[in-house]
Parts: sequence; structure tokens; C-alpha cells
Amino acid sequence: CFLHSLNTLIGDIMSFPEMKKIVTQTTHVVTFFNSSHYWGGQLNDEAKKHNINRKMKQNCESRFYALILQCLSVLEYRSPLTLICMHPDAKKKTNGLAPITSEVINTILNDLPYWRLLEQIVTTVKFIVDAVGNLKSRQASLADCMLELLRCAKQMSQLACEQDYHVGFWLHARSVFNCRFHTMNTEVHSLALFLHPMCRKLAVTQVANGRSLAFMVKIALGIAKRWKWDIMMAKKLSDDLQAYNQSVAPFAGGHADGLSWWQNLPINSEIHPLKAFAVTILSIVGHAGEVERTFSDLGITQSARRCNLSVETFETLGKICANLRHHSTIKAAEAGKSTRCRHAHMHTREEVGIAVETAQDLEASFAWAPPLSAEPRDADDLLAGPESISPDNVAAEFAALEELKRTEEVHDIDEVEVLEGNVFDFDELDRVEQGIIPQAILDEVEVVNYNGEDDGWDEETLMSSLGMS
Repeated sequence: CFLHSLNTLIGDIMSFPEMKKIVTQTTHVVTFFNSSHYWGGQLNDEAKKHNINRKMKQNCESRFYALILQCLSVLEYRSPLTLICMHPDAKKKTNGLAPITSEVINTILNDLPYWRLLEQIVTTVKFIVDAVGNLKSRQASLADCMLELLRCAKQMSQLACEQDYHVGFWLHARSVFNCRFHTMNTEVHSLALFLHPMCRKLAVTQVANGRSLAFMVKIALGIAKRWKWDIMMAKKLSDDLQAYNQSVAPFAGGHADGLSWWQNLPINSEIHPLKAFAVTILSIVGHAGEVERTFSDLGITQSARRCNLSVETFETLGKICANLRHHSTIKAAEAGKSTRCRHAHMHTREEVGIAVETAQDLEASFAWAPPLSAEPRDADDLLAGPESISPDNVAAEFAALEELKRTEEVHDIDEVEVLEGNVFDFDELDRVEQGIIPQAILDEVEVVNYNGEDDGWDEETLMSSLGMS
């Protein structure tokens, strides 16, 4: 799941020791004010005077995501927090009311580096959080996933280490992103990006260590082999891929909605099998968001107040709910109504296709799936959220992340720096975001040899026979 990979990327970046301390301090601040009726009320009243209507409490199930939301809310509340902590009653017990803890006061009033590092955390991770929101759509394809990852790479490459920022964390974030990028940039994701008509030049770049047309053809032929295509169809696919790369007829032009462009392309799939191939690849949704929505529905069906359902009844109710939602979506689409999910945390647009503008800043929480969830203290605590995450929870989750990193396969990335533009051309990415359709390439097309006749073909042999080895 691409969304899970982005969430893990955030956690990996935040595993830097100095920033873990900042996260712990932030958790202490949020936990105190959300657990104190008096001081929490005083803070909310002060926040309203500063035109801050959003409370620090954020209901969100993703622990790493929740930590970033806490950082955002504490930064927004800096002025109200400072004024409250300077109150005469804040440091001593008055009229039976407990004071604000010395640890919280010291963090807010005296620890100036804390605020700069908190700002650095938000600046470093916020655009990755936005990418998660952008990809939550049901129509998000593998090409959309890669495009968002490339946008994150571009923004990460432009991050400056400002005064009072932690240089070590800046270097750590770049290193982690570079390593994770190569893990997430799979062969199929790269091929999907290439098959989007607006991104064909972006995917097949001329920069050092970029992926070539021969690479794309090899991956496509490997997939066709697994799909049991015969050798004649495979040759046609290779021929189509070369013509498509040249942006010549019948593959000239493009549209933001890549899947629709391929579906409406006036060619026969028997003659040009690339059409059917591209439609299939671009129809793949790169995340498990729909499954998570089903889990959320099931969580409503069986809850702490309704827990005696048998497995058979529970399964039947889940199927009915999913089936009703499916038919409701079809009916809405036929009526020309919007079928996208409407949540405050989502950045998806009414129109389908790749986004050509940066999404709006994330203003509200974004739900993610367990097990990375804040466990309620009891069955009646149905509003548990990031404020209920204790420092022990934070430490335990980072420990789990470290264990996951130890068990993951280490990928050899040959020291290829994506942030230096050595894998993808960021100038070409700018042209994609501006909606500029790739123009035809006038270079001479390499001659293709169709001598192979054996249906027991493989991609290496076929590419060699086609002069693309």
C-alpha cells in the first residue's frame, strides 16, 4: 500500500533522536491541556481571542500522522500557550486548582530551540502528509502515486537548512527520503508513470541513472509474459511502446485523465495491444484505502455497544453495506453526481486525473487504519485521539519502527541521489504540472526485427531480437 509506505516514511524521518525528544515534549504539552478541564478551558478561551477556532484535540488513528498534527496544532497555539503559561496562577496552586506542570512551562516559555526544531519538523514532513491526503481518492492510480512521490522529492530537494535548524536532522531526512524513494519507486510504478500520456517524457528521462525506454519495454514484456500473451502480441506491444515514446500517431496528444485518454483512444486493441495494456495498468489503485473504509464501516457495525453478533451475521451485514455503497456509487455516476469521498482531511478533486496544482494545506485530521491507533482508556472513551497518546506510546511505536527497519530487505541503490535530479528531471516535472502535452520526437526510430517465431519467448530474448538489448 503506497499510503502505508508514505506513513512509514514519515515515521522513519521522525526517528531522529533529537526530534524524538521534541515529539515527546509536544506530547506532554498536548496531553496536559487536553486532560485539564480548567487550563484546557483557559487555553481555548485565549485561542478564540487569537481567532483560532480549531482545538489541539485531533481525532486521528495514525500515530505518526497524529504526531505531526500535534506539532501543527502546538505551533498554531504558540501565542495562546505563552500567555496562559505567563498567568500568575500558572506556577502555583490557587483556590485548589493545580498549576501547570513545570515541565510544560519550561518547554513553552524557556526552551527557544524547541520551537525552531518544531518548525523544522513541520517544514520537513508537511508535504509528505499532504501527499497522503492527495492519494486517498478511489481514482488514484499508480501513476498518481509516482507523481506525488516525485513532487515530494522535488520539495525535499529544495528544503534549506535555515538558521537554528538541526543540520543532522536535515541530512537525515534527505538520506531517509532518498533510500525510501528507491524502495517505493518500483518497476511497475515507473511503468505506470510512463503510460500516463502527460508523463511519458518525465518517466523516460535523459538524466544520469534515469530509466530508459528499453527498461520500460522490458518490464512491459515481462508483464505480458505473465499474462500469457503470444509472441506476435508481444512484438506489437514493443512496437507500440516505441511509437508511444515518440509521441507519434496514433499515440500523439495527452490528457490529465490518463485512463480516460487511453479508453477513448480511437484504435483497436487487437492491432495496438498497448491500449488494453495501459488501461489495465492505469486501472490499478495503488493503496488499500477502500479496504480501510470497509473496515471502518465494520467498526460501526460491531462496536463496544454492539459486540454479540455472530461471525456469520457480522459478515452478512458487512457484505450488504459494501454492496449498497457499490450500487450507490454506480447510481451516482450514472446521474452525473460526484462519487468521491467527502472528508475534511482529503485533498481529492471533483475532476479525475493527475493534479496539476499543489494541494491546499492540510487543515484537519486524516484517518488511517489500526494497528497504529491510540487505544481508548476504556470502552466508553470513544473520542480518544492524539491527545491520548502518551510518551510511552510514542517510545513504543518508534521501537516498533526500528524493529521493522531491521527486518526489512536492504535495497542497493548504488548511491543514486534522487534529490539531486539524478533519477528524474525536475524541469520535466514542472512541464507536467503546467499541463504541457509532450511533443513528438523527431529522432529516427530504431529498426525492429520480427524474426522470432517461437511462442516460448522471454523478454530478454525478444528484446534482443528487437534490437533493444
